[in-house]
Amino acid sequence: MGCVLPRKVPMSPVVTRREYLDMVDLALDSLSRERGMAYEDALEDLVEGRPAWATGVLSSLLERRPDDPTLHRVLGIGYFHAGNARLAACHLETALMLLGRAAVPGISLLRSLRIELEASVVRLALMAAYKRLGHRAGVIRCLVAQTRPLGWDLHSRPRA
Repeated sequence: MGCVLPRKVPMSPVVTRREYLDMVDLALDSLSRERGMAYEDALEDLVEGRPAWATGVLSSLLERRPDDPTLHRVLGIGYFHAGNARLAACHLETALMLLGRAAVPGISLLRSLRIELEASVVRLALMAAYKRLGHRAGVIRCLVAQTRPLGWDLHSRPRA
């Protein structure tokens, strides 16, 4: 009596170019999804050159949702435009930390793309804040980090 050994199934899924581009499109759209009227008003204030008003509204929204990396990102950008690079860097670093926690193995392609796109935007804003603060090492760290996936340090280091 014989026995059949199962074939090896590839562990990494195959995604076509079209599927990948569709996911990128959805991920980009999700960066600007609606979060409520107060958030929209804060963005309007920010665009119209009233960062002090925007940071006030965003701070109150952040009290209700302290683990939202998008709110930290937009608040950091608001503080940067208001002239407070130190608070901007603080909120942008927090956003990057929260995004890093969300980048775990096994998440969907769409979620992974959303996290990486958001992290790229955060790093670009963080570079500007570090530059204004004269923090050269921080700028270099952000530039180097742009070339790697967010969870690269956590998931690709050799095991001892």
